[in-house]
Amino acid sequence: MAQIKPIDFPFTGEATKLKVLILNFQTDATTCTTYNELLTEEGLVCTSWNYTLTDEEFTEWGTDNTWVENCVATDKNITILTY
Repeated sequence: MAQIKPIDFPFTGEATKLKVLILNFQTDATTCTTYNELLTEEGLVCTSWNYTLTDEEFTEWGTDNTWVENCVATDKNITILTY
């Protein structure tokens, strides 16, 4: 889970964490989909969405799963502060 630059949500509060779950994919896949949540410090969900990596992002993934968090954050213009 990554600490992010705070984002204000009027009804739930300030999101400070990005949670990314990589959904199941076959071993011959060329992409994958993630389920993502922006959370408050207390763990309340401010919003959630899915993101599908591009073929290029999937190919460049390598062994560091923070790469996937960066792809998700970049798509929504979220600034990651720390992991």
